[in-house]
Amino acid sequence: MNLPIDNPPIETAGSLPSSSSSPSSSPSPLPAVHPDLVRAWVHGLARCRGAAAPVAVHGGFYVEVRVPVRSHRYVFAAPDPDVLRDLIASITTPGLWVNVCAPRADIVPALPPAWEFAEPQFLMSAALPPAPAPVAAPAGYTVETVDEDGTGVLRCRVLDTATGGLAARGRAGLTDAGTPPSAVFDMINTSTEHRRRGLGTLVMNALTAHAVRLGAARGILVASPAGRALYRSLGWRLHAPVTAVRLPPATEDSATG
Repeated sequence: MNLPIDNPPIETAGSLPSSSSSPSSSPSPLPAVHPDLVRAWVHGLARCRGAAAPVAVHGGFYVEVRVPVRSHRYVFAAPDPDVLRDLIASITTPGLWVNVCAPRADIVPALPPAWEFAEPQFLMSAALPPAPAPVAAPAGYTVETVDEDGTGVLRCRVLDTATGGLAARGRAGLTDAGTPPSAVFDMINTSTEHRRRGLGTLVMNALTAHAVRLGAARGILVASPAGRALYRSLGWRLHAPVTAVRLPPATEDSATG
């Protein structure tokens, strides 16, 4: 079952103000995006989405993911105009994504007119609590978290006890491709009719508790605009906007950047 993702588009250019900033205040500078953080994220993403280990290339990474649909992407911790311009000029395969930890304005000069943007996303991280609180589902729901392959590819599902239907879900992939060991959270979704009941927080807490038991000390994710608010409320730190671009396929598909 595919759950809808609540991702209203917004524009992002430059540093992002905190939720308490007023229009007249200066936005706080974002912490630097360390390559170690991006390396851990892309390796954990590959695990979450059934992909082979990323390949280091062009100062970034190349990875082919298989969940929820097959897609290929390059990932960069920072924009290098010459690298981006040469790489994008060489790409003739429609649907191949290029993800860069930078605002849209930094990518525009390297793009030919035919290329398109995905909605803005946001690289975030958090120190995971060494002793997470017990996880309990609210009345009317049950929660289950399993290690799919016994090595730290985690899946969480929240079920509606009345119908047995899937109400919310998420995944996490453990990786030691960085210090400290990290859990990369991915595809955290709640179905429309079950929103505003704390199920997104429940999924995050359940995955966190399982990941910590397996040795993870840091959480990393790339959030949608809607998800960013949830993760900031849970204490996650914003590092950078993530801009995703691609040469559009001839027939539009449902892949995301």
